[in-house]
Amino acid sequence: MAKMMLHRDVLKNFGKLPAKVQKKVYELTYKFESDSTQASIHLEPIEAAKDKKVRSARVGLDYRAIVIAPEKGDTYLLMHIDHHDEAYQWCMKKQFEAHMALGTFQVFDVELAEQSVHDAETVEYEADTEAYVLQKLSDKELFQAGVPEALIPAVRAVRNDDDFERLSDYLPPEAGQILFGIAAGMTLDDALNEMLGGLDEIEKPTTPGDFSHLADMTNMDLVLVQGEEHLQEILSEDIEEWRIFLHPYQRKLVEWNTKGPMKIFGAAGTGKTVALMHRAAWLANQCVDDEKVLITTYTTNLSVTIKGLMEKLAPSVVEKVEVTNLHQLARTICFRAQGQAKIAEPDELKSVWKQVMTSPVASGLEFTPDFVREEFEQVIDPMGITSEDDYLTMVRSGRPVLKRKQRRQIWKLFVEARRQLEYRRLVTFDGLIHQARLVAEKGEFPGYRYVLVDETQDFGLEALRLIAAISPLKEGLNNPLCVVGDGHQRIYNTVPVPMSRAGIDVRGRSRRLKINYRTSEEIRNWAHGVLQGMSIDDLDGDDVATQGDRSVFHGPKPQLVKCSSDDEMVDAVVTWVRGLTESGDIATHEICLTPPNSKVINALESNGLGTVELKARQADPGQEEGGIRFGTKKRIKGLEFKAVAILDFGDTDSLLERFENYVAATRARQQLLVSTIKSASETAQEKRKGV
Repeated sequence: MAKMMLHRDVLKNFGKLPAKVQKKVYELTYKFESDSTQASIHLEPIEAAKDKKVRSARVGLDYRAIVIAPEKGDTYLLMHIDHHDEAYQWCMKKQFEAHMALGTFQVFDVELAEQSVHDAETVEYEADTEAYVLQKLSDKELFQAGVPEALIPAVRAVRNDDDFERLSDYLPPEAGQILFGIAAGMTLDDALNEMLGGLDEIEKPTTPGDFSHLADMTNMDLVLVQGEEHLQEILSEDIEEWRIFLHPYQRKLVEWNTKGPMKIFGAAGTGKTVALMHRAAWLANQCVDDEKVLITTYTTNLSVTIKGLMEKLAPSVVEKVEVTNLHQLARTICFRAQGQAKIAEPDELKSVWKQVMTSPVASGLEFTPDFVREEFEQVIDPMGITSEDDYLTMVRSGRPVLKRKQRRQIWKLFVEARRQLEYRRLVTFDGLIHQARLVAEKGEFPGYRYVLVDETQDFGLEALRLIAAISPLKEGLNNPLCVVGDGHQRIYNTVPVPMSRAGIDVRGRSRRLKINYRTSEEIRNWAHGVLQGMSIDDLDGDDVATQGDRSVFHGPKPQLVKCSSDDEMVDAVVTWVRGLTESGDIATHEICLTPPNSKVINALESNGLGTVELKARQADPGQEEGGIRFGTKKRIKGLEFKAVAILDFGDTDSLLERFENYVAATRARQQLLVSTIKSASETAQEKRKGV
């Protein structure tokens, strides 16, 4: 019986087809399941097509489905649906092949690829100029890198990075990613591992027209239709692509059996949370009896978002998956075991610190009240430091240097702060985590069979110790813990804490995602520039190597607007938003402003553009509710929009502000507006120049 696989683009555009055509597509797939040879399918070769495997099938009077027929086996590929002439034009010069080294399915146009190289400006090279790195690869190595044999001459013609950048748009995605890694300095083997996750241990195709293996391997763009119910599900309008398609590297991490804890890390937009959710579903299917999977995050909003997405991704096992944020998890543990003290409100903490700084132990102190409180909130509390000896010997990464004598002096204030909290029957968030960790370590709270953690970069030492205590690390079970995070997005805990200090050893089980799916290459580059000069940690004490990082698509460069006043900034933002909405390509719910600005919001409302505030503990309603979104930079973490405007960007030395600006910028897929208010000196200088 023939098999039918659908391409990603068919699913993306299915909802735009006329209802009659949609019905015909359903009928086409049904007929393939029963008998792919029946005449009513009208599967006919397109004689003028460059690739002789191309077929067309009638799906309406003026619509045609482009189907690729196998040279071996019985797996057919439904690639494209359009009006008769447009469908034929789409496929006429393309080639459709299974790559015999990688096993992946590839679509490419040789003429366009070669033309991209020929269109490059002719550059005169001196005879002794060193050859471009890709030219040093043999034809066999280029083929092993995923380059189709027909495109090897085009790659051979590449002379520099600019040439390669132009050609990469015409290469199959996986080949472009591997070659990019090599151009960035990786070896071929490293590029295959870093960009593709190595090669699947499956049977490879015997010819470019052998598609029989595709249903058994991870595909970025194809999904096998498995019956009528499955077809209806994947063609439904509300199904997201991430629920169906995974990069081969992501799939390997999802189904990676480990004997200890594992770590997935990577910059914003690389699909870490997607991989985490798919892994949670995979693990939930392995649960027996009353075993549970825990997904925990640092922020409330992301946990709410993940919970909703898990209900869509894995409805059959979602009851096995508990999703919560770190502080709610700690509350639950403490409440079940012994009750808990009241979480201190900001005003109550302010009163505590006022009492501490006016107490006798603060007499003659050489530190400011702000420094003392920051030291407690960034070091003492999240690290769970309870003794002076521990404080004297600990490493305080990211904090000003303190001598041993100074630490002894300031330690007395921390003791007094905790005394004041205990007297008032109050506890800080980190104090609550400390209590929960002690409860879990005493065995007074049942752990989870599998634990997955998102936003690990924002977990302090005590939080990591809590995670270690509730996961089955010490029981020797497989897949006990999966931690996911990104040092670029450290907006709650700017002091890096190696996981190994909490007893979480991921050596040999750490993998980094490099391919960015969310943001354009232009936005990705700009966002990383915000953190230029900073060392970004890998969550376990080492610096991140960003070699080979890349986005899968290009877009407009971020718009940087310097304004002389708030009113000028308001006008610039309103003009930008109106331009996006009037284009018809971007809906209001796909635009976000951060941070909230009342003048901008009022101006948008006055122009007939509604707004929606992104609130704590509430998921973004998405397309169900129109309106320009707005929220703090922390609030929009974990979300994504087609367009984002940062309303208060400015050069700053603050680590936190730079991290927040990175997070805000990487929420944008296609468009980014960055507005700043000119300094007084800039304005004065312009006046002198008569600008």
